[in-house]
Amino acid sequence: MVKERTRELILLYRIGKDMSSSLKLDEVLEIVVDNMSKIMDSEICSILLLDKNTEELSIGYAQGLEENIVRQTRMRKGDPISGWVVEHGEPLLVDDIETDPRFMKKNQEKYYTKSLISVPLLVKDEVIGVININNKRTKTPFTKDDLRFAKGVATEAAIAIENARLFTSLEDSYMRTVLALTSAIDAKDHYTKSHSEHVSKYAVGTAMELGLSDKQIEDIKEACRLHDLGKIGVPDDILTKTDKLTANEWDQIKLHSLKSAEILRPLIFLGDVIDIVEQHHERYDGAGYPHGLRGEQIHMGARILAVCDSFDAMTTDRPYRKALSQDEAVAEIKKCSGSQFDPKVVEAFLRLLEKNPEIAKN
Repeated sequence: MVKERTRELILLYRIGKDMSSSLKLDEVLEIVVDNMSKIMDSEICSILLLDKNTEELSIGYAQGLEENIVRQTRMRKGDPISGWVVEHGEPLLVDDIETDPRFMKKNQEKYYTKSLISVPLLVKDEVIGVININNKRTKTPFTKDDLRFAKGVATEAAIAIENARLFTSLEDSYMRTVLALTSAIDAKDHYTKSHSEHVSKYAVGTAMELGLSDKQIEDIKEACRLHDLGKIGVPDDILTKTDKLTANEWDQIKLHSLKSAEILRPLIFLGDVIDIVEQHHERYDGAGYPHGLRGEQIHMGARILAVCDSFDAMTTDRPYRKALSQDEAVAEIKKCSGSQFDPKVVEAFLRLLEKNPEIAKN
């Protein structure tokens, strides 16, 4: 008995440690279900989360269920069996749902259940969801020891889920602030908005030419939208100056990529996007800023953004100069291949323009 209890506590500790390693809700749910399914040797395991507004339960993550069941399942408070657990805030151990007098529930062909455990996820006495464990593979009923272990996991899981939700809420709030800042930059400098749109178009096309993954392309697209965010800290009179910038003014301009990254860094979910934004003014030969990175040290997304950012800047009227023609800008890009720009990226960008001449704005 003592040996079994010690094993149980060790397992609870390991699962709790795994859950606390992530602040992403989908990862937390997956960790809980995968561990419970394995330890309980169950055919089906799922977590249902409660929507406070609709008071409906939906499946957040499951093992052993068909995708259409996961997608379509909805239960209300009070419905057997998960809804009952939510309404009463109490766990259930059911040997046979077809003969249990509390439910007498007829089995569904696609979701056959005989023995099950259903445990509420409680945060400060408020039910936020349910863990369901259905059918031991050995065909034997679940035991009171199984129920005790499931309750222990549910206690840890509820805290991890709530923390992940709070973190997501904070990230969403911060992201809204970031987007408000980008809108403020657009209001300061109309060029910035159209510039980001054009650069994104070029960068996505170039990334596709290079055969990058969907995830890499999405990161590059997001970086294009946010890469000039740090200009919020640059005075308007510098951004719109028609004369040549002084050394001090140029130093302020050069800080914008670093400032952009600093603003974005709390948004952990952005991942590589932050590196792309921070490094998009690095040069292939190491003479760029802010860190003097060179070659493969520079994120591929940043190397793509560097070419596309420069091309659009050259072909756009600015307060201090008129736009170059497309041919003139292409010649400059070619000239800087191997020094300012990655030659592979330049080749891909030029292929894009050749295949899709309409992509370049007039």
